[in-house]
Amino acid sequence: MQDRGRSSMSRYRIATILAAVLATISTGLTPAYAADERIIDIVSVSWTGSVPLPASVNELANLINTEVNASWKVFTQLKGDTQDRAVSFVVGKVLSTPIVLNSKMACMGNDSTEFIRSVRNEAYDRLAINDSSKRYLLIAAPKAGCIWSGRAQIGSSESREGTLVLHDSGDSYVITHELGHTFGLGHTNFLRCENAAYDGPWGETCKAVEYGGIVDVMGNVATNSPLNTYHQWRMGLLDDSQIKQVWQSETLTLAPSDFAEGLRAIYIRDGKSAYWIEYRRTLTGVGYKPGLVIFRMDPPPLTAVVSPNLGSAANSALGMGLSTDVWMLNLDSYRYLNSTSQGGSMSALTATTYSGDVSFSAVPSETGAVVTIKKKVDVTPPPVPPVIPVEQWSSPSMLILKPGYEDADTVITGFESQIDGVVAPLKASEPFRWIPTYLNPFVVPKVLYLRDLPEGSYTFSMRAIDIVGNKSDWSAPMKVVIDRADPVVTNNFALTGVNSKELSVAWKGATDTGSGICQVNLVDEDGLIIQSSAVKNAPAFIVASGTTVAGSAQVFDCLGNGLTGDLSIATTYIAANKSSRTGKWSTAAGFGPGAMKCTGKCTASIGTKGRINIVLGSGAATIALAGKTVASIAEKKSNSLTISASIDVGATKKVVRISGSNFVLVGLASLTTTLGEMKELDRISTINDPSLSDSKQFALAKFGFSADDFSQEWSVLPMVRGTTLEDPTLDLCSGTFTSEQNRIQRRQVTATKIGSTFSFLSTEVVKYSSSGAASAAQKELAKVLAQCQIDKGFKDPKGALLSYNFKELKNILADVASEDNRVFVYAVIDTNERARTLLGFYQFNGDTFTGLYVMNTEGFSDAQVAKWLKVAVTMAMRLKG
Repeated sequence: MQDRGRSSMSRYRIATILAAVLATISTGLTPAYAADERIIDIVSVSWTGSVPLPASVNELANLINTEVNASWKVFTQLKGDTQDRAVSFVVGKVLSTPIVLNSKMACMGNDSTEFIRSVRNEAYDRLAINDSSKRYLLIAAPKAGCIWSGRAQIGSSESREGTLVLHDSGDSYVITHELGHTFGLGHTNFLRCENAAYDGPWGETCKAVEYGGIVDVMGNVATNSPLNTYHQWRMGLLDDSQIKQVWQSETLTLAPSDFAEGLRAIYIRDGKSAYWIEYRRTLTGVGYKPGLVIFRMDPPPLTAVVSPNLGSAANSALGMGLSTDVWMLNLDSYRYLNSTSQGGSMSALTATTYSGDVSFSAVPSETGAVVTIKKKVDVTPPPVPPVIPVEQWSSPSMLILKPGYEDADTVITGFESQIDGVVAPLKASEPFRWIPTYLNPFVVPKVLYLRDLPEGSYTFSMRAIDIVGNKSDWSAPMKVVIDRADPVVTNNFALTGVNSKELSVAWKGATDTGSGICQVNLVDEDGLIIQSSAVKNAPAFIVASGTTVAGSAQVFDCLGNGLTGDLSIATTYIAANKSSRTGKWSTAAGFGPGAMKCTGKCTASIGTKGRINIVLGSGAATIALAGKTVASIAEKKSNSLTISASIDVGATKKVVRISGSNFVLVGLASLTTTLGEMKELDRISTINDPSLSDSKQFALAKFGFSADDFSQEWSVLPMVRGTTLEDPTLDLCSGTFTSEQNRIQRRQVTATKIGSTFSFLSTEVVKYSSSGAASAAQKELAKVLAQCQIDKGFKDPKGALLSYNFKELKNILADVASEDNRVFVYAVIDTNERARTLLGFYQFNGDTFTGLYVMNTEGFSDAQVAKWLKVAVTMAMRLKG
């Protein structure tokens, strides 16, 4: 039996079994359950013309209660364990009548994923189980032409649920293996070298043979042999203290892989390769000799993967993260061609890595093995720390070393500084949200944040120290100024520009005597940035005349020290033609609507209150309040507007008179601001998006969401496969869209944060092969929407209606794409606890499409809909360039 799906760290990866083999687990066992008892419900599916199942749902129930249950008790019950950590499986409810599908079960892709989702929902509806959060579901399907025998969602050690699909099989081993994936386990694979070597670099000679490491159940041959210790670790059956990460020569005693106590595994890095070593003792019914079993941990490149499933290779690029898979070395006589042609022992008492720099030797016993590791002494210093240029230092929480800095064979554990020539230890921090890698899964490396540097002005250089004490050369000296003080923020604003539609407002009260003010944001309740100013020491906002802009203000200095508090800016504007006037006046051209020109001596009177500014287009004037001159405006030689000093009229409405000769009065503007209590908020460093190094992705990024659209607690990053054409763009109402084949570039990002009220918030940008292709896509989308509105939803693979309750979008703004270049959707999808509300804004311009998708489970108020319509306008403006 073989799985078709390669592993990854994704919690939701689908693993697949290709060909069934006979299980060797004995039959006739009576159910015996452990403290950790897990429930599996069973349903079957059929369709017109489908053949009978090879095993009935009741027969499958018997297999689970006996063989599957017995196997997982063996795998999770370790010798000498003082805790009852054994896992057992018991059948819960069985649906005797098949769920009838409209068409044959899909084998791969999004249709297959949708099949699993929809059948699970239908199954628990029919089984009358409201809460399925801690239940497993087995879906038994007849022969559908798939190359696999089973599928399961990758879970984790904490998960207690999952969905398994059994395809044309009644084999208990298929179920047993697939349950392993629900615990977060990948495959036990095989490293096979064509030159008969047992280890080597991934490439043409040494390949990664999927499923070929049949030392345990996560290969593709039935066995009661213990799980490898890496998979035990992922399940939580051994903790970090039972694994030793070795950096230098050392002698250790390893307990057998099926023991609960003692040191259970050794991890060692050799350059860019990594190894996991365990000891296997003599056990009845296994095909290996007592000795060391070694697994490679560094994932192979796509070109080195040998898999019966081509889709597997397409998903095997894991980056630096820890894989769910391992790749077993053949240290003895092991051979593997496929699940029916394999055998021999893979263990040995000695081994050497392909570099020749690390060797292992073991003296075995029934209770353990004394393992001697000899490693070439590391005398190579770390590379010189690549310090980021000072002008790019912008946040106390930013790392000041360039990404990717690491030691060639060990790990950086400390730093030293040279400040004005004085050498001293430099505070080193653990990285925020450190993610273990296959080169370093256990020792948290040390990093240097801007906040780790001492305050002051000085010449700075640094060097790194690795775990064995090697020191790098010094970095180049640089002059730095480290400022820890927060900005000074007061409620002091000034009008700097006026026209009939909007006012420009400068925040004079945002100052910083250290590094200066570099960034000011105004953020709404969802974290969307309403306005932002990056003009150093001169933050300013634009406010539409007669409106109020309000939100949370964020004020940051150039090193990222910051403050935040509630801010409201309200403006009014009264044009000169709304005043009471004496003298000779005429319309003033070139100064905007409502501006008036005085010829000779004139007076204009305007009733108002609060703080105001008088705006002149040319000439000079005096300003009087209650008969007393309170301000004057001198004539300027330039043609720019002149704005008076702020005048406090008071809370009661009074008449303001503007008098002069031969001047242009533009109008009167008032500004009211309120500022709440300011609290500390340091700027955090932005998350690196490596996709933007691609020129095509960089070009697409300007049309959709970016990190600059959101407050700093949000992350805006591409979805999985979001920079590829692997996933559909137009999937509304499960329609058919032939235009998908005309896409040539795609970028879809999601905006996420902890505690977000949105279940999905995303933008998608697509380049089509031509404007005609994009236009065809819009027409297809409109047609599918119209039919979905008539049908009030669409039928899923099992024939059930997935309801869409469409709502009217009111007050659509004029600046969105024209009606024949857009499709807007406002709908409640599904019912009851599965209901979610979608706002979808699909807009086209030429050969380019942008989609804005907003979804939650609570529905949207009219104000929220209006806000997202404004965001749709922003997307339309970006689309138009």
